[in-house]
Amino acid sequence: MNDQKLATLVAEAVELDRNITEGQERLKEIKAQLAQEAESRAEDATPTEGGGTSIEFAGRDGCIARVTTAGATLKSTIKGEGRDIEKVRAAADRHFGKLFLPVLAYKPAENFREEAAALLGAKDAAKLVKLCTNPGKVTVSFETKEAAA
Repeated sequence: MNDQKLATLVAEAVELDRNITEGQERLKEIKAQLAQEAESRAEDATPTEGGGTSIEFAGRDGCIARVTTAGATLKSTIKGEGRDIEKVRAAADRHFGKLFLPVLAYKPAENFREEAAALLGAKDAAKLVKLCTNPGKVTVSFETKEAAA
């Protein structure tokens, strides 16, 4: 690709990015307004199978907006330290042990990569580190300048 085609491609990408960002911001505002309207009309909502509610609003051209509020769900885990667990323990009282199961998890030690290399050798440490690593995410970002008035 020559420099002129590259410059054109970058300009198109920046314009699309700007339009998408503006559209996403407006959509977020609209969704917030629709959610607020759904909350004010809770008596018109239909219960869902999962314990939540759903309400539909009609658009001018036959389209609809459906606002669904999910039913409350239990947290999958509760941290074993801090204010949250203390409140839970107090609320469960003497039945805490029957209502909650301890869960074991492992966190890599400080200086994990270096320690693994020292203990296992470079080759085996590399295998272990790979097993304990999330791959990096590739992102492309744009900087935009103000459009000429």
